[in-house]
Amino acid sequence: MQPFIDDLVPLVLQADEHWWPRDLANLSTLSSTWLFYTRQRLYHCPIIQSFSAAVLLADSLETSPLLVSLVKGLCLQPLARERRPRAAELSAIISLLGLDGLERVTLGGELAVKAERFLRHISNPDDLKDLHIDGSLLCDRLSCRPSLEWDESLSFTLPNITKLRLTHIELDIAPPSIPVPSPITTLVLEHVDIVSGHIIHLLNGSKILGRLHLTTNDPAASEEQVRLVLASCAVACLHYETQKDAKSSQFLLDVDPERVESLQCLHLCGHFVDMGILTMVSETCRNLVELAIFGRAVRVSTGEWAHLIKSGAFSSLRRLGLPWGTNQPPFARWPAAEIQQVQEACSFRKIPLSLY
Repeated sequence: MQPFIDDLVPLVLQADEHWWPRDLANLSTLSSTWLFYTRQRLYHCPIIQSFSAAVLLADSLETSPLLVSLVKGLCLQPLARERRPRAAELSAIISLLGLDGLERVTLGGELAVKAERFLRHISNPDDLKDLHIDGSLLCDRLSCRPSLEWDESLSFTLPNITKLRLTHIELDIAPPSIPVPSPITTLVLEHVDIVSGHIIHLLNGSKILGRLHLTTNDPAASEEQVRLVLASCAVACLHYETQKDAKSSQFLLDVDPERVESLQCLHLCGHFVDMGILTMVSETCRNLVELAIFGRAVRVSTGEWAHLIKSGAFSSLRRLGLPWGTNQPPFARWPAAEIQQVQEACSFRKIPLSLY
């Protein structure tokens, strides 16, 4: 049997982007070459799900300084199992947050409770570009709930964040005293309960936002927040998903047309949409390149979709996503023959069609 060629090791690892850490650990024992390349993946962004694992990782990095240069991100989601974390375990968390060169950080589990406490322990905040506060593991907890207080001092502490993602937390936003435009270009809010303040205060006077992604169970409270963002800055991509049926008296994009001209990508899920709303969107959002309308509240038939597309509406459109049916009511799936009508209309304009 011929020996394995070391030059093939990185190619083997690149063939799959979803290696399990245990598999990588096993591969690292095969040779020094395997150890070199598997370490790069294992330590690029370690996922820590217990305080004891945080201690082990901190000890490993302390005893092997060469590994520190491999760490570019951290996902810290430890849970306390029937006891409070020990002083040594909290020290390990602080030690990890103090690593040089962290570009991406996720705080979850117990660290999502008053998350701002731990953010202030990041020793090199200028390097941080991607921040995720994830309260999913504690979303059913009745006390000590996941939370974040975002104020001016925290904004100045983290000056180079381009992506901010908040999941299942209670959010307090303190209005800033001076307008210093935020570097955030992607803002993702998933089931965030805004206790006080407005989303626009996170952006602090920024006039451009690349992507706003909002998932909510409370559309009544969220729609005003979104309108304020649209009114204050140019949003390129808006994904707005509600997981609770609601029909608002005012459609989300029923605002000054100049405020939505910047939209190039629009995804709406769970919202009431009829031909009147679609016509209004076509007339105001003239630069849409991608449109996705899905969910069980859409009251547009296949014939109406086909007619709208053939008429030349959404003149800049390059990608279209539609639901599988129409809420007549009730919601009814489209037969294959009716789907073909829409496919033919899209094919005529060379617009790829996806059904959700």
